[in-house]
Parts: sequence; structure tokens; C-alpha cells
Amino acid sequence: MEFVKRICVVSLYVSYLLDICESYNQCKVPNGGAGTCIHIAKCKPMDELNKKIPKTDDERLFIQQSVCGVGDKIKICCPYQSVLQVNPVRFPTSSYKPKDNDGLTTGKPLDKTPGPSILSIPDVDSNLNLTTRALPFQLPKPGVCGVDSSSSNKISGGGPTAVDAYPWLAILEYSGEHLGCGGSLITSRFVLTAAHCLDTIEGIPRLVRLSEYNTTSYPTDIVEVEGGGNDTITVTMVPVHSVFKHPNFNRVQKIHDIGLVQMEYSVKFSDFIKVICIPQVNYMEEFTPSTNFTLAGWGTDNGIKNEVKMEVTVPFVPTNDCNKIEDTVTESQICAGGIKGKDSCNGDSGGPLMYEKDLYYYAVGIVSYGPGECGLAGRPAVYTNVFMYLPWINKILSEN
Repeated sequence: MEFVKRICVVSLYVSYLLDICESYNQCKVPNGGAGTCIHIAKCKPMDELNKKIPKTDDERLFIQQSVCGVGDKIKICCPYQSVLQVNPVRFPTSSYKPKDNDGLTTGKPLDKTPGPSILSIPDVDSNLNLTTRALPFQLPKPGVCGVDSSSSNKISGGGPTAVDAYPWLAILEYSGEHLGCGGSLITSRFVLTAAHCLDTIEGIPRLVRLSEYNTTSYPTDIVEVEGGGNDTITVTMVPVHSVFKHPNFNRVQKIHDIGLVQMEYSVKFSDFIKVICIPQVNYMEEFTPSTNFTLAGWGTDNGIKNEVKMEVTVPFVPTNDCNKIEDTVTESQICAGGIKGKDSCNGDSGGPLMYEKDLYYYAVGIVSYGPGECGLAGRPAVYTNVFMYLPWINKILSEN
């Protein structure tokens, strides 16, 4: 009898230890806060939701996105809060369609947890007159464009940005979930980038990522907010509808390196998604060697790709001085940089060279090319002068 009691005590102790270990297995609740990855039967609110019949589409999606482990038993991310808030990673126009399975079963492993919501094209009203000639497109004006969400001081020496800094920055995703070039949002549906980013060995980009910060914590970033506490940012991913390379782009001569990406659907603006201004005048006339630009993106640092959004300032280099080094720079290009350790690198191709004027940011340039090794002293990088292509940009936007 004493032996049986000891066995029971040991069993209870082992169970207790397993519960403790399990409690330290933290996870993210879909589009929400933190939770614990445990068997669904041990999570009362999720277990009740799973047994509910019928379920709404949001409830089905929330359950599937809460899966944090599969095997003999399905594990779910159980929220710390006692009241369950069904808030899946989804937009009103999501292309998600629920599976025939109305919940979770333990018969077979589930597919991997769905990623962030991908926006789709809504149905077009058949009564619209689509034969009407397109009107000239009006680019956003300062105040609507170029407003940075972050109020923190900029890092002139380079380093991580604030989470909400430069909310127009985009990442282009190619086949195989490869994150390649950068870009900048200039309207609710168009991203400005480099032409060479639309003509790669991996083809054209298939998705545009917006409101991204840490590429390793996708689809959500947990961030600190003013006043204390945490909040989450959900990456917005939009399929690419079409791409436009400048017709005179020449990869060998490295000229006319500008392109546009049209997304399938217009995005909704927020603190984390905004547009940058396109210059309506040629600011080259006011640039001097003391003029500084801002670069930001997820490019490489000493050969290692950055996980979080980074920024650095670089000085303007007059074209005449730049041609003493490059000898091929034209008026349709801008030179900047040449400071040791401060440069745009591979992953920043297509991103904006930003000029702040009267508190608004302008995409005066597009990262095009530079020396083989990034951040070399006396070797500036070359950027496409966006203003010189304003007629082409307006033409594409007006026709599409």
C-alpha cells in the first residue's frame, strides 16, 4: 500500500513538472497578445469555442491560426486573458475560405498555421461605365503624403528605426517567400521601386509587404506603446497585380532604373501604412554637399541581412564630383554617400532616398547601384532621380 502511495505521489509530481514546463512555452495569440501553447482541452475558452456549432468564419479562422503545435495532441495558443476575443489576422476583403472541417480534430495533423491576411480584388459593379477615358492622376499632396508616424529622434549614425518610422516602406516578396528588394508606397495601390527589381532571376515579385518591422516575427510584431504595455502590428500582404518597368531601362548601362508595382487592391492607411511624397520640383538645384538624405530598409550589414528596419543618413555628392569616380552618372541620377560604413546595400535596392523638407518626406531617389562592397569611403552610391520621371509616373498611374 505504501508503495502505491509513493507511485501516486511521483506521478503527481511529474505531472506538476510537465505543467510548469508547459506554462513556459509562450506563444502569440492571432493578432493579439501573448498566450501559452497547451493542449486545447486544457484551455477552457478555446475548447468551448472549438466545440461550438455552428461557428462563424472568423471563429474557424481564429482557431486554425491559434494552432501552435501538432502531433499526438493538437496544441493551441491559450490567451492569458480570461475573456476570449476572437480577432483573427484578417481583413474584411480576405480571400480566406473556411475548410469543410468545422473545427479541430485529433485524427490528423493540420496544415501549417495560416499566415497574414492577403487582400483580394472585390467584385466590380457591373453598372459602372468602364469605357470612360481615364482622368489625369493627382499624386497625394504634402500633409497627405510624407508624414512620418514616429516622433523619435533620427539616428544619423545608423541603427534600428522606431517601429512606426517611415510607414511607406515596402518589401517585395518573390517566389519561395524570398524577401528581395525594397520600395515605397506612393498611392494606396502603387509602390515605387527600381526597374532591376522587376527583372530578376526569380521573376517578378508576387507579394508586397507593408507595415513590416521585424521580418523574423511575421505575421505580427509585439511592440511597446507609449504609456506602457504592448500592442501588435500585423503585416499587410497584398498580391501583385502588375509591374511596370521604364521602357528605356538598361541593366548594362544602369540607366532609367525605375519601376512601379501595382497591387491588386488599395490598402487602408494607418499609423503603419502611409504614402511618401513624390517631388513636383527638381530639388537637385538646392542640394549641396551639406545636404543629408535618409535611407531605411532591411539591407545587409557586414554581409548579414538585417532582421529589423534600419536607417542611416548619407550626404549628397555633386554630379561632377561623382563622375570623377563613376564617370557615367547623368542628370537623371543622384549620387549620395561615400562615408565609411554608411550606405545602402543589396536588400535596400528599390528603396527610397528620402529628403525631408518642411517636415515632409520626399522620395527624391531610388536605390539603384553602388560599389561592389557596401559602405566604402569615397565611393558613393547612385540613385535614380525620381523627379526626372514624373511624366512617366503620372502616365502609368493615370492609365491604371
